[in-house]
Amino acid sequence: MGGYWVSMSQRNIDLHRRLAAAINAREVPEELLAPGFRMENHVTAAVGETYYGAAGWREWMSDLFEVLGEEARYETEEIIADGDDFVVTTLRIFGRSAHSGMPLVFCLSTVVWFHDGKASSAVAYTSSREALEAVGLHE
Repeated sequence: MGGYWVSMSQRNIDLHRRLAAAINAREVPEELLAPGFRMENHVTAAVGETYYGAAGWREWMSDLFEVLGEEARYETEEIIADGDDFVVTTLRIFGRSAHSGMPLVFCLSTVVWFHDGKASSAVAYTSSREALEAVGLHE
């Protein structure tokens, strides 16, 4: 029996990379979002609302790039944990203040949960400790 077997966690890591690429391409990856997808920010930062579905993803990008400028970019620094239904990362979002032009960098940790091969929710936290605790792990 030939073929290539990919673990659930590796599949989730690959999906996470595709989601990050969509952000940098300013695209809404509707095919990667589960019905009822929810994105929220526990970080007091540029955007602090909860967003729902593909329309919410679009609104979140609009809000984010309004604050950080159109040339802003999203970079996953490290995948710090993964499992059958989640990926925990540290990331940075680089941009420039739309008002002053000063460089801005947001450092945060995120958890993206997956269900049936699609992102079901994403939450940003102020620390990797908080993100790991959200999935039942400890630093």
